Amino acid sequence: MDRYIDLRSDTVTHPTERMRDAMRNAVVGDDILGEDPTVQKLEALGAEMFGKESGLFLTSGTMSNQVAVLTFCNKGDQIIVHNRAHIYNLEVAGLASVCSVQARPIPAINGMYDFDELEKEIHTAQIQTAPTILICLENTFDLNKGLVVKPDYITEVKRIADKHDIKIYMDGARVFNAAVSLGTTVDKLNESVDAVGVCLCKGLGSPFGSLLLGTKDFIKEARRMKQMIGGGMRQGGIVAAAGIIALEEMVDRLAEDHENAKVLAAGLKKVGIGIDLEQVQTNVIHNDLSGIGIKAIDFCDNLLALGIKAKPIGEHEVRMITHKDFKSSEIAIVISKVEQCIDKLGKL
Repeated sequence: MDRYIDLRSDTVTHPTERMRDAMRNAVVGDDILGEDPTVQKLEALGAEMFGKESGLFLTSGTMSNQVAVLTFCNKGDQIIVHNRAHIYNLEVAGLASVCSVQARPIPAINGMYDFDELEKEIHTAQIQTAPTILICLENTFDLNKGLVVKPDYITEVKRIADKHDIKIYMDGARVFNAAVSLGTTVDKLNESVDAVGVCLCKGLGSPFGSLLLGTKDFIKEARRMKQMIGGGMRQGGIVAAAGIIALEEMVDRLAEDHENAKVLAAGLKKVGIGIDLEQVQTNVIHNDLSGIGIKAIDFCDNLLALGIKAKPIGEHEVRMITHKDFKSSEIAIVISKVEQCIDKLGKL
């Protein structure tokens, strides 16, 4: 098949022509030596948008998360994480193997800690306990649901953190989606956190990279940690140039992805897919096939043969994510192909 409709992730997008032109024409220098003006422009732009003092360009969201923890913590410190968070579950045990910290996972309903439980899990350094140094948040929460975490909740976490003199880090891989969904800006949404990481290649269409934003002192040390784990770039401006276009031109259009996700989810629900429409808050659709007795792997294999790519995430669960390369005109096509798939598998 010549062309597929790919809904596995918003990372499968292709750079825009403006991004390709910017990369081709980027003014570059040696970034490790602090001499790449395009990287510097991207970092300054990110810091301004997030209301933070300084920024750091890194290769990925995972690297942003690991560098943030390395910068905030010492070996043997404890950090609090959501038990379903990306930083805890999907970074190849980097918290333990790279950062040498003890993660204390806490249940997080819809991305939110129970405040009483959160406070109970904050520990000081004792003869048998590690000190809690950092609280990690995630927005949007759960890469298979894309749930929005609201600013009043983050403010309350900040109150608890300040009470115990500890820091807050936000894994904001898709935080622009959260801000657009809430009708706010990323600086207001992240005002209460000490540092935030954001992916440029999720939703925003850049082919590469992530930004870490925080205070000048934090970023100065984070730059050393980036170098330590092999993240140093030479002429990084070639890829940073696309990130600048992503920040300047691709944020407002995220509302289109959200609307497409809502319309697609409603259509899929009508043909028999189990979907909680209230959970479709951004661009992520969580499909439950248990009610129709179809396994996710069979569903996705059959959809692939019909020209649709989706991601199995459980025995009966499938994820779909809308993005800039998925058009509203393709919604009806996907719904039709899903209906064909259900009809075929239901007769086996």
